[in-house]
Amino acid sequence: MPLNQPVQKRYFSISEVAKMLEVKPSLLRFWEKQFKQIAPKTNARGKRAYKQEDIDIIRRIYDLVKVQGLTLEGARKSLVARKGEAKERGVQARMATQPAAPAASAQAQANAASHEEAVAKLKKIRQTLLEARAALG
Repeated sequence: MPLNQPVQKRYFSISEVAKMLEVKPSLLRFWEKQFKQIAPKTNARGKRAYKQEDIDIIRRIYDLVKVQGLTLEGARKSLVARKGEAKERGVQARMATQPAAPAASAQAQANAASHEEAVAKLKKIRQTLLEARAALG
């Protein structure tokens, strides 16, 4: 590490995180109970030490709950959905870089075809619902 660079902190106290987000520490403790994704390290006395990853998750929760106005349940579902999307993108990226076995490739094509079919059906249902909604006025 160059000498002229400031030292990057690895862990932050609950009061530091609360100041960053302009919330009370009690809200962070509450969210910690409500969202399993927030898991700061604790020492023997129970003092929390937040990593940057924890702070990023808390910022997402803050945005979902305080800015977008979602309920806690809605925020939980949104976080899980984002995690699933990221995981799916990672799997797709790995599949694109690795040669697939012929049997696995056929299975992947069948899965993709059934997925596309399901998406098409859902789009038709959505269109029908939108038309019904417009008719009701």
